[in-house]
This record gives sequence, C-alpha cells and structure tokens, in this order.
Amino acid sequence: MNTPYRLYSSLPSAEEGRTWAEIDLSALRHNYQYLTNEARKADPEARPICVVKADAYGHGAPACIRTLLEEGCDFFAVSCLNEAIAAREVCREADKKAEILILGYTNPSLASLLAKNDLIQTLLSADYADQLEKEALRLGISVRVHAAADTGMNRIGFPAQDFRSVSDTVSRLTKLCRSRALRLEGVFSHLAAADEPMGSSGEQLTRLQCERFRALCSALVKPTKGALFYHLCNSAGTLRLPEDLFDGYRLGILLYGAPPSPDFSLPVRPVMRLKTRISHIHTLPVGESVGYGATFSASSPRKIATLPIGYADGLLRAFRGGTVTIETKNGMQKAPVVGRICMDQCMIDVTDTAAEPGDVVTLFGNDPAELAAYSERASTIDYECLCLISARVPRVYVDERK
Repeated sequence: MNTPYRLYSSLPSAEEGRTWAEIDLSALRHNYQYLTNEARKADPEARPICVVKADAYGHGAPACIRTLLEEGCDFFAVSCLNEAIAAREVCREADKKAEILILGYTNPSLASLLAKNDLIQTLLSADYADQLEKEALRLGISVRVHAAADTGMNRIGFPAQDFRSVSDTVSRLTKLCRSRALRLEGVFSHLAAADEPMGSSGEQLTRLQCERFRALCSALVKPTKGALFYHLCNSAGTLRLPEDLFDGYRLGILLYGAPPSPDFSLPVRPVMRLKTRISHIHTLPVGESVGYGATFSASSPRKIATLPIGYADGLLRAFRGGTVTIETKNGMQKAPVVGRICMDQCMIDVTDTAAEPGDVVTLFGNDPAELAAYSERASTIDYECLCLISARVPRVYVDERK
C-alpha cells in the first residue's frame, strides 16, 4: 500500500488570522469538572472515561488529552488504532499513565500493536474475539479487551436482548476469562436514545437497554468473580441515569460544551469558537444579487461583507441564513449570512452594523445556542457540525489557567 496522504498536511503555517477555530481549554476544564462533580454526587466511585475520538470531536486530540490529564482523567476512549496510538504518545509525552479503549474495529492482524501500546480493544462479536485470540496466540502475546454487549443499539456487540442471548453471552465471556491471549477486563454497552425527550419511545428504549445490561452484569458477577469493569452511560445517560453509572461512564459531546439534544439545559461552555475576518465590503445596488444561483437580491441598497470561509472549511451550505457575530468598533453586532455559501467564501449583510474590513467574525461558539441553531438549520446535530470543521482550519488554543 502506498503511504497515505493526510489532507492539508502539506500546507505551511505562514498564514495566520484568516479563518481559525479558537479552542478554549479552560472551558474544557470547566465542563469536565462540572460533569464529574455531577456524576460523583450519584456514585463517588464511578470512573469518568473521556471520549476523544475524531480528533476530540474536531477540537484537536493532543491538546484536549493533555488538558484532561491535568484535570485528573486517566481513561480515554477513541475510535480506531491510529487514534489510540496517537493518544498513547500524548500520555507518554506528559509522563502520565492512562487507560485507552478502542471503541471500534482493529484488524486482528495488528494485535501486536495493541499489546505494544498497552491498548484495550473492543470485542465486536464472538467471531471477532476468536480471530483476535488466534492472532495473539500465534504471536505469544496477551491483548487487553473489553466486550461490547448489544442491548438494543444493534450495531456491534455480543447479543444481550433476552434471557437466551444473555445466557449465551455469559457462557462465551466466561470462557474468554480463561484465555491466555485475551485479557477480558470489562464489558460495556451503548445507549441508542438517551438524549431523546423524557416520556418518549426513546426513553422507553433507554430503560429497556439498562435493564438488559443490568441482567447481563448480574449474570456475569459469579463466573467472573466480580473482576470486570462495567460501563454503559454516554453524556446524556450520565446525567439522566445516575443509578446506572456502574463502574464508569463515558463523557463525549458534553465535554466540548454542546448539549446532546435541545432537552438539556446545562452550565457547560462551548470549547470551540469558529472565527474569521471580514475580507471585503461593498455596496449592493437595488436589484443586484449575491453569490451562486442569485438566491439573494437587494430590495434596497445593502452593505455586503465577504468572509474567507466556506464549505471547504466545514461551513455547510445548509447554514445559509444563519447569524454571525461581528466584533465592531461599536461592540458586538449581529449579521445574517446571505446568498449561498461558497467553497471558500460566504457573504453577510452588514448594512445595519459598523462593520469594517478586518473585523473578527464569530460563526458559533459564544454560547451553545449558536451551534445548535446552525445544526437545526442543516437538519443535523452538533456532533456532525463540530467534526466537519476542516483540517484546513487551524486550531488556536487559549487557556485562562496558562
């Protein structure tokens, strides 16, 4: 296989202040402390697992991991082997020990890298466990693993939806506990609808998944001698299901200051502020239009500002009509996005503002409602909007404590 090319990796860092994502690490610290304090009220012994997959939801995993290590976190979850190795390197550089769990698939042929980097691999199924065990036995190594249990997400995991499937899974996992090549250390499941409104069918599914997971855990206690680490709750579940924190709970989107759904109103702070600068201002005469497709026309003379940010930076075309905040000489002022968002630029109507070229513009991040409004406009979720901010956009870190 040819060496893979990383998008934008060839770009120099000569240009600053065009478009950037400001990452507020003090907000990350605040969110972590708030969430863990809330969880500690329900269960002082439950252990937080910080999810830093997808480059910490687009925020930049190395800086986020270092910050969370400083705050006391010693357990991280990622999506794949590459992310896990990178996370381990950050921990080594910080001279910190931490558990690192890979939530997704790793080719069993790479078992040696799992062992070498002291990583915990998720067992996706019984067949997958057999393949990984076979490779580890061949190499004479031992791989740390957590087994995923399918309680209703129906994505990955050992089946655990009824008495028969739970019994079969208990039998398989008990056998794994005797393996020389795989060290079964934990079992977890994932909630499919913990962020859905209370009283909805989503809440019913969540309660059912909790019941199924409790049944599995109870059945495993005796044959495994109570040695396994159990975790179920995601961000939403951590706050809504304090009785089901088990041994650990996984903090994801809320760490980054984005509520998992509109039903959550919490004192978390956005960690990312997407920023750019006004590059050009001109007057749009009556009857003239703006941008591709001529979707916006002036019914009166308008003052139009151009911003050097577009969908190649992660500002989706669906965000058209959204609102931005401009840092003008008269203070913070709002302006709407007009016309279609282009690949590298977009336009805003600054007629009623004191905006000038060079003024800083924030697309979202002053408060959680801004990102939520963009997400709703695009018929998507905050998770996706954050993860789609392109690698072309540099992450600039600020921290009140540094």
